Amino acid sequence: VSAIELSRRLHSREITAVELLQTTLDRIDDVNPKLRAIIALRKDRENLLQEALEADFDLDYAAANTDRRKQVGWLRGIPLAIKDLFMAKGIPTTLGGCPLFGEQSEQGEDEGSYKFGNWSFENEVEDEPYVGRLRDAGAIIIGKTNAPELGMGCHSYNTIHGTTLNPYNLSVTAGGSSGGAAAAIASKMLVFSDGSDMMGSLRNPAGWNNLYSIRPTAEWMSENTLSLANDGEGDGSAESIIELTYPISSVGPMARCPEDLAMFLGTLLPKEQTDFDASFVTEQSLDELTLLVKKSTIGWLADWGGSLPYENGVLSHCKRTLDIFGSLGGASVECIPDAPFPNEDLWDSWMTIRSHSILNSLRGKIGCDADEVVPTLKARCVKAEAIWECERGECLTRQQLERAVEKVNDWSVCADSLFQSYDFLALPSSQVYPFDASMNWPTSIAGKKMDTYHRWMNVMVPVTLLGAPCLTIPAGMGSTNGLPMGIQIFAQKGKDAQLLQLARWYYRNSEMKDIDLAV
Repeated sequence: VSAIELSRRLHSREITAVELLQTTLDRIDDVNPKLRAIIALRKDRENLLQEALEADFDLDYAAANTDRRKQVGWLRGIPLAIKDLFMAKGIPTTLGGCPLFGEQSEQGEDEGSYKFGNWSFENEVEDEPYVGRLRDAGAIIIGKTNAPELGMGCHSYNTIHGTTLNPYNLSVTAGGSSGGAAAAIASKMLVFSDGSDMMGSLRNPAGWNNLYSIRPTAEWMSENTLSLANDGEGDGSAESIIELTYPISSVGPMARCPEDLAMFLGTLLPKEQTDFDASFVTEQSLDELTLLVKKSTIGWLADWGGSLPYENGVLSHCKRTLDIFGSLGGASVECIPDAPFPNEDLWDSWMTIRSHSILNSLRGKIGCDADEVVPTLKARCVKAEAIWECERGECLTRQQLERAVEKVNDWSVCADSLFQSYDFLALPSSQVYPFDASMNWPTSIAGKKMDTYHRWMNVMVPVTLLGAPCLTIPAGMGSTNGLPMGIQIFAQKGKDAQLLQLARWYYRNSEMKDIDLAV
């Protein structure tokens, strides 16, 4: 059942919010121990029940008084969990089980904290702005979804909450960093959820869990994102500002169908940032969607001119799926054999920007000077990858940062030229299929050694650096390994609605809706 259909049933009083809450909690109790997707599930069940009863009161009153119906949000009574990188009042934010802000204690839990084993984290006293908008629309926030420590990496594992497993195959990863959200949606614990994406953290788990996601136009969610922060010559001073004109990370939605994706995106977005209207997606007729596809030209970037290695089967799997737009929709799907921009230039720029941003983000969270970040991380036994990023960030010079931004601007000009010939551009949502959950990350792909912990996610970088809107669609299961894969499709900034319309057409014409779960 979609979120839109659940909303309709709640508003028509075919079901109650109390019944939906209980069904949701029962499903979580049954499935979550196998997946470890939802964490910090609220223990104040009486308060949760009271919130559902209040939702039912509002829905009953609106059903009996037509003039009140538009005043009750479309999410009224629908349970949601928030990604564990963002604040939700009354629930702790552990930043993916990061020991940086928790305390080990043998004492019991008090009203202001939450215990995970012997780790204690303080409950938040306020919401992220977008979480506040979800509450205003009527959502009942029941907990958090798992993520890797500090949200770093596309595999959701940490020492406090464990590893989130894939609901289609319990031996492999659900991806990340929004892996908890993806596994919870795919396993039908949640109807949809929020996520965030710096280097594929919406795109990767959506593809690996047969879901849809959208990383919106970068500027649209800037209140919750990291931009390239101030710095001087790597000494922690703030004498100059070197920045992109848009943030490199964005909050976005993930769902089982594109209509839900559009509605959720419309609720997440701050109204002052954009005029996005979900009805431009949800109310399009099949004929209108078909016409959009028929008029479209999609450029398939494949292996970026041979510079991106892929696990055997990924490229052919994704290309067969992408060809559906041509064979059934009449779109022109064209292969782009050459790299449109040097991959190593993109990667080097990304490494510089990412390390600089992570250092400055953690400096802000800890509340210290830049040269105190690494010692603090080491003292608190934070993951090695975070320390490595911050050590790199400390060494960066102003000239390196300027060169990185210059290369990104060059890529933006190149992409604008590409979009003169193509309406949409496409790449696989990962260079590998979901891998063994006991691994930290792939160390090689097709015989090519990965030189960093995140090099296997190289395919995510072009979209991130553009700040372009990017849709993920499910490509179904691999023919030989039976594992899920997805495709990322991106467009010029502001064309989020057109991407979602493309997804709606695909949803109606693909066979990705009913794939058996392992839970």
